[in-house]
Amino acid sequence: MRFVIVRSLLCQENCPEWISAEGRITSDTPARLKKILKAAGGRKLPVVFRSEGGDVDAAYAMGRMIRKAGLETAVGGTRLKGCPTADPRCDAAIAKDGSSIGYTYSAGAYCFSACPLAFAGGTSRVASQWAFIGVHQITTIYNRMRISYRIEYKIVNGKKKEISRKEVGRKVAGQTSSTKLGKKSIAALTAYLKEMGVDDDVIDHMMSTTPDSIKIIPPAEALRIGLMTDMLAYNEWPGMSLCAPDAPPEAVCHGHPPAEAPPAAPSGG
Repeated sequence: MRFVIVRSLLCQENCPEWISAEGRITSDTPARLKKILKAAGGRKLPVVFRSEGGDVDAAYAMGRMIRKAGLETAVGGTRLKGCPTADPRCDAAIAKDGSSIGYTYSAGAYCFSACPLAFAGGTSRVASQWAFIGVHQITTIYNRMRISYRIEYKIVNGKKKEISRKEVGRKVAGQTSSTKLGKKSIAALTAYLKEMGVDDDVIDHMMSTTPDSIKIIPPAEALRIGLMTDMLAYNEWPGMSLCAPDAPPEAVCHGHPPAEAPPAAPSGG
């Protein structure tokens, strides 16, 4: 996964910024996220995900980092200024400090597999009806190792006794995988979801879908189980921050507070 700090090109001043997070989640992704959060310098920038998923443990770590930093999350893609359609986050558009200018989009954006676990770290979690959140069974990979040792013995009272053992070789002897979660894995997943305020009903969605397919969670269901906290309106886009309760109507944010009704005119006598 690659992170880019992006400023909106759709405004002139006080422009919204977000962290674009796109690509596969791997074991080194949390370290990359930590680096970009440091570059953000304490600014609470929403994290906009577009990812096919990846490493579950890394997703847990990312979600906890996002929650600790008090950041919001969204599902969306990012297109940088001047990039071709085939390469919307082209290297040429990214400055040396990792920042850029661009805009986000919802249509066709996705957060699949382990991505929803990282997405769950947001203090608010949003997507539009044109984006997709999907899950499937967690696959655990087991490696069988053949380990060689050099062992020294001595004879004590006529019996052989080991006096030293040193590993001299290690080789992968095979690999197996399983979609059956052990007690520790289930406990870790359940605890994480509780920590993030997500109903563990999401586990049923995950376990009902094989690793070679994806179960799309409809927005209404994602809201019910707390995976999403709100749905973006047609005129809102991923990367907008949640509106403050007293936000004026012109503020660039999502979830505007309802307008107060004007006071009723006094009735005539």
